[in-house]
Amino acid sequence: MTKTLDPLPLLPGCQADRPLFLTGAGSSARVISHAAFVSGAAALSRTLPASRYLINLCNDRYLFALGFAAALMRGAISLFPPNRLVETAHAIARDYPGATCLGDAPVDGLRLPFQLIEEPVADRSADAPPTQIEAAREAFVIFTSGSTGRPLPHPKCWGDLVSCARVAARRFGFRPEHGIVATVAPQHMYGLELSILVPFAIGAQVAAARPFFPADIRAALSDLPAPRILVTTPVHLAACIESGLAWPDLDMVISATAPLPRALAERVESCLSTRVLEIYGSTETGSIASRETCRDPLWRWYESVRTRRDGERLSVMADFLPAPVELADVLEFEANGGFRLVGRASEMVKVAGKRASLADLNLKLNAIDGVRDGVFVALEPGEDQVGRLAAIVVAPGLDRPSIIAGLAGHLDPAFYPRQILFVAHLPRNETGKLPRRDLLRLLRIAPDDDAHDAD
Repeated sequence: MTKTLDPLPLLPGCQADRPLFLTGAGSSARVISHAAFVSGAAALSRTLPASRYLINLCNDRYLFALGFAAALMRGAISLFPPNRLVETAHAIARDYPGATCLGDAPVDGLRLPFQLIEEPVADRSADAPPTQIEAAREAFVIFTSGSTGRPLPHPKCWGDLVSCARVAARRFGFRPEHGIVATVAPQHMYGLELSILVPFAIGAQVAAARPFFPADIRAALSDLPAPRILVTTPVHLAACIESGLAWPDLDMVISATAPLPRALAERVESCLSTRVLEIYGSTETGSIASRETCRDPLWRWYESVRTRRDGERLSVMADFLPAPVELADVLEFEANGGFRLVGRASEMVKVAGKRASLADLNLKLNAIDGVRDGVFVALEPGEDQVGRLAAIVVAPGLDRPSIIAGLAGHLDPAFYPRQILFVAHLPRNETGKLPRRDLLRLLRIAPDDDAHDAD
């Protein structure tokens, strides 16, 4: 596949009358067509501030997409923060002077210029801004938090985004008639790609809402016509299974942001009468591989993705990546071209001369019957008062002996957690991830009767 240098349309899969977004719910649901979206984005582009950088804080997926599209038309660069915390927006703005925030609701404590995004009234008599975007144009900067917590920027060009979206659509068999519900924020690379860019590229319909609770997820799916796709996380899937609800027909479920235990994937396929697939990727690369969890433990690269090893460092290249990207993960390759994900290089732990990945330890912990959610934590030197590893678990009715018995035979005793903290829920952020600082804070403030240490 040759990388295009020609301009590409704002909606590469545009079909004027086909639905693109579904706003509202139930009887008040309203369909936004491709043509209406482009007209609305054009109208909004004429009201945007003159700033070169626009920090998009919209929670509603339709209004987020309108703000993004209007920025493209106006020639501005969108900034997508890893969360909607005021301090994060302020930190990003320090590196992008004059940045203005866009949001669909007022933000308390924000000390930056702000424009409230509401659905504009399209003015078809006005001169329409360009809907052809230069392939080399920097469309947005997406951020991830590094180990220090400082947002790290990753600029993305329009042509690369469209190419990656088309590759992902082919891998999963997305079609224009699909309806998509996503529980992941559109500012996150996974949510952005699967619920904004892929629909833009192929013309599928997307629910504007970002449902959180199982009943809300089911309602959002029910509002869309079949065939339906749920784009979500392992945490949301576990909650959906535990809810005991009846679910509308689902063509497929796509999961990312954390490893999906095979046992949970099998329960999802059984309870929701669907098939489950996982995405592998990063903020730096976007999605680059996938697997069908219940049928193959190996990951398969997207078309055009290839690897290059330089000593201990492994990089990936693809037609939709502007340059090689070094991976932060440890991979094990098989002769048939697939690979196993061992874990992040930074999350490999060594105890008593033995090595393991926190990702693998977490999978074994969450496979224990009765554990609803759990995570291993490697303690830093100076913080470790009772052992090298701790675990925080949501497991009503279980105790320390139950956890250790569940791990027995599945991992080396050297990796048994010396401290186990039982909690009502883990401090997951809106993408389902667990900030390390929040886990360490929990362990530091754990009451004596909640933290069970080894003898």
